[in-house]
Amino acid sequence: MESNKQEKYNLMHDNPVAKHGSWMSKHSKSALHMGHSPAKMGHSPLNENETPAERKARLRKENAAKLKKGQAKLSRLKAEAKAKPEKKEEPLTGVKKLARSIYNQFADSDTRN
Repeated sequence: MESNKQEKYNLMHDNPVAKHGSWMSKHSKSALHMGHSPAKMGHSPLNENETPAERKARLRKENAAKLKKGQAKLSRLKAEAKAKPEKKEEPLTGVKKLARSIYNQFADSDTRN
């Protein structure tokens, strides 16, 4: 029977514990290890001297402007669509009529749908 001291010695030498950490902990460098904070790197959601209330007001104003711009574009597109005369489809004749009928035959028998 081994003494506690001898058993501990054997365990430490059979399975040594890394005293200095893993390879990754020694060789990887994160922003915090290099002395940079996320705020200093420009990842802060706040401007320099902006309170949360000021930020909320600024974002509301920006979003209202974007919404107004989008609504104006939508109304312009609707007006353009209404102003365009509807294009009437010309009746198919000759080769176009034949091509359309062949296309429809194959489209009807398509098993992928």
